[in-house]
Amino acid sequence: MCNEIFEPSGLSDQDLLDAFLPENASKQLLREYPTAYDIVLHAPQSELEQTRGVGRTRAKRLLCLREIVRRMELRSKQSVTVIHGPEDVASYFAFLKEAEQEEFWLLMLNTKNHIIGSKMISKGSISASVVHPRELFHEAVKHLAASIIVVHNHPSGEAEPSREDIAVTERLVKASRIMDIPLLDHVIVARYGFNSMKEQGTVTF
Repeated sequence: MCNEIFEPSGLSDQDLLDAFLPENASKQLLREYPTAYDIVLHAPQSELEQTRGVGRTRAKRLLCLREIVRRMELRSKQSVTVIHGPEDVASYFAFLKEAEQEEFWLLMLNTKNHIIGSKMISKGSISASVVHPRELFHEAVKHLAASIIVVHNHPSGEAEPSREDIAVTERLVKASRIMDIPLLDHVIVARYGFNSMKEQGTVTF
């Protein structure tokens, strides 16, 4: 009897996909998508079904795997109740990694950095015109937030802040000082990581 422990962490994306699909199908999909993660999370059902060697049954398996990942990310959000740093923020908003449009969210905290609420402020390209301090701080005051963090996603997959991101953040920092509700950070969530504008030093908080 073999007691060898199977350790999949050392497998390539090709090897992992081969556990679900014929080798030729895995190779074809990896020519169209950069990683197995992108295939599982983003490849349309119709494209999967039309890939030679996949078909409807195997496509359903991948879609079930997609749903498992989605539920894991939702569970991750539910498990985060206290914010110790940007890693916790990124974990709480992991669901944003797969959003196809930019979403700008407000995260509200009490004096001990426990999460007391979150709300999407806008959807679409982030700009000063759509992220207005009035609406954001209205929510913060309504929830009696001691401090806030703002979060948005980059559907491009890269987490580096744009000029517009920096301009919006600077505007919100000024408003936070007037309102006496500290803005602790602006975290950008993306498919390939996250960015804390406070830790990066992009803006003075």
